[in-house]
Amino acid sequence: MRTLLTFARSTLDDCVLLEVHGEVDMSCAHLLDTAVRESPGDILVLDLTGVRFLSGAGVDVVLNAACRDGHATVVVVAPPACPAYRTLALAGVEATTTLYHSITDALTATRDVAW
Repeated sequence: MRTLLTFARSTLDDCVLLEVHGEVDMSCAHLLDTAVRESPGDILVLDLTGVRFLSGAGVDVVLNAACRDGHATVVVVAPPACPAYRTLALAGVEATTTLYHSITDALTATRDVAW
C-alpha cells in the first residue's frame, strides 16, 4: 500500500521548512495538523508544492495554522501550478492568508517582516 502523505522537515535560515507530499484528505488531515503543531521555531514555512490533493479538511488545517495566535508565524507556499493552490484559491484562503509561489518568496517575506 502506498503512503498517501509524507513530510520532510528542515531548517532554512531562521525558519523551519515543512514540505508536504501526497494527498491531504479527511482521513489524514490530522497528521498535517500534528506536523504543523510539532514544528519548532518562530517561523514555519508550510510548503504544499508536493500536495496532489487537498480536501476541505486540509484547507481547515492550513487556515488554522496560518491564523493561529500565540504560536509560530506560518507562511504557506503553494505555486499556481500545484493542485493545492487551486483548492486554497477556490476556498478563498487568499482573503486572509498570502500564498507564496516559491520557498524563496516565502523566506524573503519572513525576512521583511522580521526586520
